[in-house]
Amino acid sequence: MRDIDLNTRILGIQALWQVTDVEVDTCPRRQVAVHVERKTGAQLCCPTCGKPAPGYDSRRRRWRRLDTCQYKTNLEADVPRVECPEHGVMTTSAPWAEPNSDFTAMFEALVIDWLKEASTAAVARLMGLSWNAILLKVGNGPAEGINSRIKAIKVRSHGFRNKERFANAIYFHLGGLDLYLEGVSW
Repeated sequence: MRDIDLNTRILGIQALWQVTDVEVDTCPRRQVAVHVERKTGAQLCCPTCGKPAPGYDSRRRRWRRLDTCQYKTNLEADVPRVECPEHGVMTTSAPWAEPNSDFTAMFEALVIDWLKEASTAAVARLMGLSWNAILLKVGNGPAEGINSRIKAIKVRSHGFRNKERFANAIYFHLGGLDLYLEGVSW
């Protein structure tokens, strides 16, 4: 019972949802599965217009969330779909994740924060994800962060004599290597 209350508080589950079960697999996978269900009788609404709509069916979804005590943790829920008279059959939103995301919002925020400090390969290794999962599934935050790093290099690039040296500076920077000495202004 305590694990259900703990996960309810950690996830910030709102009145429409409830944690129903927490499974811990200690060997060999070291994983935690948190099962969440929509409360019975909760009003379903169209995610586009917000008007009440009748339920259509539900789809089982799984999101990767922040690890629990070094255990890979997944959140699992049956997300209902509604039949809106105006927009047709639509999947309702889950309050802990962006639409069509495989990660909770807090997990995505952590990955984006780590990408500000380390290379994509390092973050992928530490989070137990593939390189593609980070670049393709974690919103546009990483791409915007990489783009801002390249723009910063462009500002400093007035000392480069050719394109190859400029490209090398980008590779050094994105790989986490410091090309510039601290305290030296270019």
